[in-house]
Amino acid sequence: MGVSGAASSLVQMCIVRVAQNMDELEGKISDLPVLLLKELLPHLNIYYLDRIEPVALTKGISTSSLWATIWRDLDQTWRCRIKSGLPGQDWKQRCLERLFHMVMFTHVRQGRSYLSNLSETSVLSMTAGHVKVLSLHGSSRNICRLASEELRTILTALEKGVRSLKLLDANSLLKHGRKNVLFVLHRLLDHGSVREVVLWRSPHPSFLSWITSRCRGPRGQFSVSLAGTSNTGDPAEAQHSDLDVGYSAVEREPTAKRSRRSLTLELEDNPELLCSTFLSSGSTAGPCPEGQINSLDFEVSSCQILTTVSHVLPSWTRLQALHLHTDWLLTEEEMSVLVESLRRLFHNPGCSLRDLSMSHVCCHTSVISVLSACPTLQNLSLDIWPPLNNTWKKQQHFTQNKELCLEKLVVKSADVPTTVESFLTVLKCAPKLSHLQITGFRHAQQLFQTLSVSNPVLKILHLEDINLASCHREILHLLEKSMLEGLFFKDCRLLDKCTVKKDFLVPFVNALKRISSLQTLTLAHNRLATGAIEMAELFSGSCPSNITHLDLSSNFILPAELLQFAQLIETYRPTQRPLLDLRFNPLDRDPEVKVQAVRKLIPYCNILTDDWDSRSTMAEHISVM
Repeated sequence: MGVSGAASSLVQMCIVRVAQNMDELEGKISDLPVLLLKELLPHLNIYYLDRIEPVALTKGISTSSLWATIWRDLDQTWRCRIKSGLPGQDWKQRCLERLFHMVMFTHVRQGRSYLSNLSETSVLSMTAGHVKVLSLHGSSRNICRLASEELRTILTALEKGVRSLKLLDANSLLKHGRKNVLFVLHRLLDHGSVREVVLWRSPHPSFLSWITSRCRGPRGQFSVSLAGTSNTGDPAEAQHSDLDVGYSAVEREPTAKRSRRSLTLELEDNPELLCSTFLSSGSTAGPCPEGQINSLDFEVSSCQILTTVSHVLPSWTRLQALHLHTDWLLTEEEMSVLVESLRRLFHNPGCSLRDLSMSHVCCHTSVISVLSACPTLQNLSLDIWPPLNNTWKKQQHFTQNKELCLEKLVVKSADVPTTVESFLTVLKCAPKLSHLQITGFRHAQQLFQTLSVSNPVLKILHLEDINLASCHREILHLLEKSMLEGLFFKDCRLLDKCTVKKDFLVPFVNALKRISSLQTLTLAHNRLATGAIEMAELFSGSCPSNITHLDLSSNFILPAELLQFAQLIETYRPTQRPLLDLRFNPLDRDPEVKVQAVRKLIPYCNILTDDWDSRSTMAEHISVM
């Protein structure tokens, strides 16, 4: 071994020794030169990496790539290979949140240097404060541990930081240790900062009622009254009484078993008594606060639409976002009941709902019926499926005279013979629309004409599985006076009718360059092939595009074509350093040419690819720095 090699080896041995004795040497880290500190950081466990981070930042050293490396190890399904990680990602928060879930509810593989010399409790203590989305799943025994005195500080940290609570199978969680689970949920929902709840696998109606009582207005958020209705004559009082009956009706189902009644009693237990069961007397002084759910995302069963949700939905005046999922097709009857419940909610002056999404809707008139019932809705997303008998009623026309408040509209259709004409009137009544996403519709020429005239503030246009091969003139006209920030043409057969691809791509690229606001361009699944070379012209000339994300995935781009693209990029030298998505292209057909192309791109682009077979060849070029 040469002198330089021996010196390098000695330095590495010293760095490893320092990393192993950080408890004694931490205070002297600020004295290290920048190069040595860079060498040291990858050897630290997460506790000291977190503590040393401020010192590193003062010396101009970012730890983001180190957290990204840990994330890759934690998430083995992460297939994207990108230089310096995905821009804008908080890798540290993602890592620590994932580690909390793994240590608390599943397991962590042993032997990882970033967990060396750390106990389970120390990992939980460090990571709990970084958990923003808490997913409760698996064995209720692990969740019950959060109710124990041993992990009380952990639960307190979760109360302060968790904003979103996900219950993947509430029915299973409540089978064992119900009171412990309810205590944890009560602390998170009512004492904590949770404002968003996600419920999957159709929770039992009584539990659903208990959770959603926090979506209601100022009266009776926590307890669900079974005492009957008031007779004061006050219309508002009568409405609340009717809604209480709606909540309590599920508890009087004739098929309910005694165990379900017992569960109901626990759910309606006094929160102060629930807290006093687990906490010392000194910590339970005064009434418990009332939680407030602003966003609800849940899966419902067929019977719950008609027997539970439709009755209580009009009382959810605190709710700002509602996302309904079903694993079956909503019938027209169920849809009409839901729409009527929404109409009652929006008639309430205190209604806060602005964001609504529903899946498995069976009729294309749902867009019109929902917006007619909810004229102040700002965001609407519908997933439309054909009816079971495959018979379609005559398309309904939108008759709303007033301007809609709609800002975002997402309509996805599967095998639905629906033309965009069916809701062009909706677009004409939505001058504030800034985000439009449509999937699977036909005959799009009129869509572009309407958008050009009626939706001047459109910022995001996302079209998928729509044949745009005959819409070139309309597309270019829309782009002339566009304020777009994101343009997504995915699987739109853009070039299917082009004898010469440049005939459309040249004016298309020139039009895009004139849109100074455009940041994202997605052309995935369009069979660009050689046409991808033309997209490099986006960054040419004295006024290049400001695009920071260019998606050319799944376009049959060959290595030779990528090399020509890369040579142009090397010539134009884009200053924005765009993220270039090259996934799902046949680049392995000539590995040498591919490596040559990537080498030219790396100085000017962040590259995203799914090529793992040759990662040893590409590692020095694409691995996280």
